Amino acid sequence: MATSSSQPSLPWPNTKDDYELGKVIGVGATATVHGAFCKPRNEKCAIKRINLEKWNTSMDELLKEIQAMSSCNHENVVTYYTSFVVREELWLVLKLLEGGSLLDIIKHKMRSTNCKHGVFDEATIATVLREVLKGLEYFHSNGQIHRDIKAGNILLGEDGTVQIADFGVSAWLATGRDISREKVRHTFVGTPCWMAPEVMEQDHGYDFKADIWSFGITAIEMATGTAPYHKYPPMKVLMLTLQNDPPNLDTGAEEKDQYKAYGKTFRKLIMDCLQKEPSKRPTAADLLKHAFFKKAKDKKYLQSTLVAVGPSLETRVQKASKRQPGASGRLHRKETGEWVWSSEDENGGGDSSDSDTESKPMNTLISVGSSGSDHEENSESADAPPVNLVLRMRNARRELNDIRFEFAVGKDSAEGIASELVGAGLVDGNDIVAITSNLQRLIEQRATTKVVTFRLNSPLHANEVPDDRALVGYAQISIMD
Repeated sequence: MATSSSQPSLPWPNTKDDYELGKVIGVGATATVHGAFCKPRNEKCAIKRINLEKWNTSMDELLKEIQAMSSCNHENVVTYYTSFVVREELWLVLKLLEGGSLLDIIKHKMRSTNCKHGVFDEATIATVLREVLKGLEYFHSNGQIHRDIKAGNILLGEDGTVQIADFGVSAWLATGRDISREKVRHTFVGTPCWMAPEVMEQDHGYDFKADIWSFGITAIEMATGTAPYHKYPPMKVLMLTLQNDPPNLDTGAEEKDQYKAYGKTFRKLIMDCLQKEPSKRPTAADLLKHAFFKKAKDKKYLQSTLVAVGPSLETRVQKASKRQPGASGRLHRKETGEWVWSSEDENGGGDSSDSDTESKPMNTLISVGSSGSDHEENSESADAPPVNLVLRMRNARRELNDIRFEFAVGKDSAEGIASELVGAGLVDGNDIVAITSNLQRLIEQRATTKVVTFRLNSPLHANEVPDDRALVGYAQISIMD
């Protein structure tokens, strides 16, 4: 990523003025990632700005995470250069990988081509997953767990390099990096769709085998474009993962034999990783010997099958500029009448600019309340365009979230929409009445009223004072043009 005249002998500086911040290339609930330029070194880099006020980890833990990152040195792990504090933010200076994330490429390809029977060929999947395994083997041999392996955390260089990112949630397993001591963690972190059952249960702790489960889910994600259960709210994902048999390539299929193009060795790899009993899962070192990886090719192959078909850096910048930190996503209905939730989490999942009507391998969020989804409706309401709304309120971590949804007059009911929001885990059940009544009022008065701000019934956090402007103890519903 360095320019031809870079000066690598100079150390990476720890002052804001030594960097030129470029455009935003990624946005999350607690962090913003910029392309950047280090002036003393004359070199490109990426800067991840973490808002410490939204960070729900102690500074002591954060320092340990930085220590973990600074000690990593592997070709399949994103290089950490330095970090420093700027006002209320922690700035992490990292290697810039201009190919973007694997998730960016998956979503771009699914928008531009027909991926009904699979997103990537087996050689591409094998090549990427082999490189990820090398990074995981390095982590695990050094006593670390990544704890959030998924396509959104796998980055591509323009030369086809594959690197694991966002290991800031990783943790030392044992002092001296000795994994033979079988230390286990009890911290509940990660993304539910990729989370191993033992991490969810929190009974006996977990070890590095949790990453192997996430790796198996990522293998499914590379083939189908999504993780199993990805359209369900978090608590539903936990229930399905714990109660059902382990997912496989066909769990999210809409048709029989939809993914028949994928062979036995790939399916066996997934099955081996998704064993509910952690001790039955292979290690990263074991998996590198799996027959499936005989299909793997080199970085040059990934240049043509991944980097070349992915969105340009300019496209990713445009998408990032449309997203706001903490924006949580959209509740919307498919043509079948089923509701689905498109999330916009820290790691870039569920881009709301995706086409919502095209056929994709997805699971749906079944309606938990009557929102008038009957297809028998009068022609007048059927012809009327839906009302586009946004509910702005603070989540449990007190971050402002924008929840976008449509209201089809004559088909939806305010009570039904409010029930959907509660059922999706987006709204406290104590607030269902307030949301129902104010949504109904806004819909009835939409010709003259575009915004309503109202008091919530859910309890405030300690030391909070109600504030209708800052939306502390209040919420706001707006009609979007």
